[in-house]
Amino acid sequence: MNDIENNFYKILLVLGLIILIRGGLFGQNDTLSFLHITDTHVIFDLDFFQPELAENRSGYKDGVKPLKNFVENMPRKTQSNFVIATGDLVDFFEGENSNGKMLEFQLEQLVQLMGKSQVPFYFTLGNHDIISYSWGEGERISTQNNAEKARAAWIKNASCFSEGTHYSKIFKVGETSFRFIFLDDGYYDFSDEENVLLPYVDTPQLHWLEGQINQSDDDVEIILMHIPLKSNVVETGGELFSVLAKYSSVKMILAGHNHKNDIQSFANKEGNEIIQVRTGAFAQDTTSWRQIKLTENNICISLPGSQQKEMQIDL
Repeated sequence: MNDIENNFYKILLVLGLIILIRGGLFGQNDTLSFLHITDTHVIFDLDFFQPELAENRSGYKDGVKPLKNFVENMPRKTQSNFVIATGDLVDFFEGENSNGKMLEFQLEQLVQLMGKSQVPFYFTLGNHDIISYSWGEGERISTQNNAEKARAAWIKNASCFSEGTHYSKIFKVGETSFRFIFLDDGYYDFSDEENVLLPYVDTPQLHWLEGQINQSDDDVEIILMHIPLKSNVVETGGELFSVLAKYSSVKMILAGHNHKNDIQSFANKEGNEIIQVRTGAFAQDTTSWRQIKLTENNICISLPGSQQKEMQIDL
């Protein structure tokens, strides 16, 4: 064998090793990492809106640039496969301008901004994503009366909602199949007399949720939603928790809404734990993100703004 042939085979050997390593021979594909953010409350072109309304929401006027920086850089820096944003993506679906006209261009610009990411983004809707703002008698008027119009716009513009504002995704890590179930629980515009416990998920969605969990006996379910479970709702047997508590395969909930970092544990009917992880509002602190790492044996949850592990859920 001459030197040229010898070098050629050496090159083939190196290329083969690279392919094997990237292909998972040494466990490289046995970990799936993603980032969790929530409550970005982005507002685009705030000056287009009624001056008093713009002043009222001015606390979120500078949110576009830091979110753009996160979208374009953080997934790469953390070597994450995708990002999940659990609601209140924009501060409002539509807002009133000086002429009394409702402007509804917020979500289109948000989707365009997220499209600059090199990895997929998956959303859930929050209460602000389906809310309308106007101004009258010296105060902001908020309503979710146009929630269905807002949902239709999200479905039209965001590819993750192509099958509706609640949906599921399956990811295989090693020998473990993870079913991500994205819920739409952002509607909360109920009167006290209605006695509705939040988070609210309507009956058809509850049936769909249970059907998803029953799709396979081998899946591990991770629930993504905006408004989290509350201890008092769990204690009184809220409808959503009553469904989740039936199944030991439901291991984790990721949520936001309260603008705080927190981890809680709820016992299901078999005495096993469902871990609820809340991440603080990105709009208030750009270090409010977590990295979640999935292996076939566990789920690792990072500290906010860090890749350092805060908690591990063994499967």
